[in-house]
Formats: sequence, C-alpha cells, structure tokens
Amino acid sequence: MSEFSIVCCISKPDVFDECLLTSAKEVGRGYDWEIVPILNTNNIYSASGALNVGIDASKSDIVIFAHQDIRLLDNWFEILRSLIAQMPEDWGILGCAGIGADFGRKDVGAWGGAVEGSTVAVGSVWESDESLPEPPYWDGIKELTRIHCADECLFVLNKKTGLRFDTQFTGFHFYGVDICLQARAAAWGCFGAHLPVVHYGKYSASVVGDKKYWTFLRFLHNKWKLRFPEMLGTHMHWAPNELTSYISLGLSSAGMRLEMKAMGIQKARFTTDKLQHFIEDEV
Repeated sequence: MSEFSIVCCISKPDVFDECLLTSAKEVGRGYDWEIVPILNTNNIYSASGALNVGIDASKSDIVIFAHQDIRLLDNWFEILRSLIAQMPEDWGILGCAGIGADFGRKDVGAWGGAVEGSTVAVGSVWESDESLPEPPYWDGIKELTRIHCADECLFVLNKKTGLRFDTQFTGFHFYGVDICLQARAAAWGCFGAHLPVVHYGKYSASVVGDKKYWTFLRFLHNKWKLRFPEMLGTHMHWAPNELTSYISLGLSSAGMRLEMKAMGIQKARFTTDKLQHFIEDEV
C-alpha cells in the first residue's frame, strides 16, 4: 500500500514527464506515493474510462487525479496530508479549485463564477511559472471549504467511497463534475482548499475542445437537475430553467455552432423550457 496514488491519463508523454512527473518527484521526496500512468496516445480510452482503470490499479485509498500538464508546488504532499486530517470521515472529494457550496447564481461573475474571487472561489491555481510571483488566476478561499464540485485539473478521491467515473461521459469533459455530484448524492462531502498547482493548459479546452462539449453539459444537467436544482462549477453553472457555460470555444449541438469569446466576455446559455440557444453579451 502507498499513502498516495497519482493517476494520470497521458496523451502527451513529454508533457507528462516535464510537468506532473517531474514536479511530483521534486515535492514528493520522503513521502510514500506512486504514479499510475494510463497511456492514451492513441485515444483508446475516454477520460472516464482511463481514470477507472487508474482506480483499479492504484494501491492507495487516497487517489489523486491530475492532468498531465499540472505542476505540484511547495510542500504539496504535506499540505494534502494536513487537509485530509482536517476533513470529516465522510469526505469523498477534495479539489484544488471550486466554488463554495454556500454561494448561488447571484454570486456568479463573467468567468468561472467569481464576482468576488476571494469569497466565492475556493483554491489556488497558477497559469504559468512566470505568474508564480503574482496571485494565482484562480485565487480563492484557502481554508478547507465545502464546494459544489471540484475542477477536473486536479482533485483527490477517497477510494473508500467506492465511487467510479460514469463511462457515459465518453469525451474529456464533465467526468469530474459528475463524480462530485455522485459523491454529494451519496452524502459524501466535496471540499476545496489551497492545494497549490500550476495548470499550464488553462485554455486547452478552448483550443482542442470536444465538439460535443455542449451535448455533455446538457447530459450532465439532465442527469442531476432534479437532485441539484442549482450547481456551480469553475466554468459553468445551472439554476432552474437555465444552463450556462463560460468555456471559450466553438460549441456544437444539434447542428448549431456557437462561437464564444475568451474569459467569458460572452456566454452561451441554454433555456431549458423553450429548448433555445442564444448568446448573451456581458459588456
């Protein structure tokens, strides 16, 4: 048994080696951890399928799911160990970024849901090495805080929950949001806190986004809207009769393509009662 398992779906081995693996070796000296690499250079797996393989192969009850372009910072494993000691026994998910569970739609701003980042957002994520001397781009509450769901760039699973990823999410979006909602629906707690990382692929979804992004967002909403009538993620939210995405990519659904500007200057909104798509300017 290892104390920690890091599971990563790898499409670019050079990026994995340079970012996640190298940083884990740097900050992980003296800790009992393992890397569980799921090689996916030929797109054999969806993200959910690959990470389920990782769950089965992992040798720890503390499983860290991280994108290949993540760099762990500072005394990362000691921070994680301390946070786990603070959490209740019924914890399920711990994320490095999220939106506080106490906040609702009125608190959501133009990008990722933070009108007042330090009071609505939770966690710390930098976008580059050069930005490290500055506050992180995701600069939220540092203390352990209950969240709606964790961002997929890095989150930690308590494997004792028995949770697994829903393989109906066949692309590379919303598998993490879904497992958080699975946890909450089964009364396992979802938390966020200061788990400092650099995510070099901040806009990777915008560049290589799955054309079915919007379709899977609607699928997620249909799956959970009755159990969770309001839900806020780091790049989307829903409230009764409204579903909104802040991801800046060309979205394709039912033959309609929606081009969105970066940083949520525009947003795509789907009104669930009239089944209409439209773009709403924020400026």
